[in-house]
Amino acid sequence: MEDDFFLTNLELRESTETGEQASGLSHSSMKGMVLLSVLELAARGEPRGAITVLHDAGDWGDRYKELAEALAGDRWAVALPDLRGHGRTEGERGHSNGIAEVLRDVQEIQNHLAYRMPDEPKVLVGQGLGALYAAAFAVQYPDAVRALVLVAPLVKPPFAEPKKPGGLGGLFKKITGKSPGKTGYRGQDLTRDATRAAQWDQDPSNHGIITQRAIAEARRAAQEYLPRLPQVGIPVLILVGDADPFVPAAACKALEGGRVTLSILPGTRHHPLQDQGSAAVFDSIRHFLNEHLPA
Repeated sequence: MEDDFFLTNLELRESTETGEQASGLSHSSMKGMVLLSVLELAARGEPRGAITVLHDAGDWGDRYKELAEALAGDRWAVALPDLRGHGRTEGERGHSNGIAEVLRDVQEIQNHLAYRMPDEPKVLVGQGLGALYAAAFAVQYPDAVRALVLVAPLVKPPFAEPKKPGGLGGLFKKITGKSPGKTGYRGQDLTRDATRAAQWDQDPSNHGIITQRAIAEARRAAQEYLPRLPQVGIPVLILVGDADPFVPAAACKALEGGRVTLSILPGTRHHPLQDQGSAAVFDSIRHFLNEHLPA
């Protein structure tokens, strides 16, 4: 039920330009506290573990409520964070200081979940850019994750880099790590469901911004972490639609091996969790988890 969701705010730590932890919390007496917003749903019954869903670029956690409901019915506690610069969480829109910063934030969420469930298994589900972050976290912290679900991982991130302005004004402007590029996402590219596509295009919580630094780090994550998935030693499910305009299904086949399984979804676009037939996608995730992490 909608009323069962509850909002948790975690304190964000300041970052250096490379994403490492700086001296203190990301707040000041002038600006107020900067918070990482996490929408949570408790398990239906005795919790068997916790699942964190990492959203795509320009996205936010609320769009994954239906998935959370399905997983909670299988007794999973679910966390839907808004990453920095997205949704309710503060920070410059679409900006990240690097993979190190993102992984620190994911670790904060995992620590929060572990406080209530110290021994139960933790799972990451990632969509698009979030799938790259989930893969990076699993490679960096293999003992912290028991299973991984990557939905449409951006094997080759399609984002458009910022362009230097033309004319005289361009002479004095430089492209920096915080210069805004574009995700290029449109609702019709993400889902065949016309209502959901319109919601994406019209929802003010969605945005098409991704900065130069975030683009560079996304490309690095795809090259560095995705090929290492078979070495992690945990079960990994990759889901990709054969009508995804951003992730060629054929490119994902190279990621198979070891305990990594690929499932290609007919007719599905870039956001299978919000596309037509999403209930069947939820069922495939539940089946995967029940097989590898039985209750």
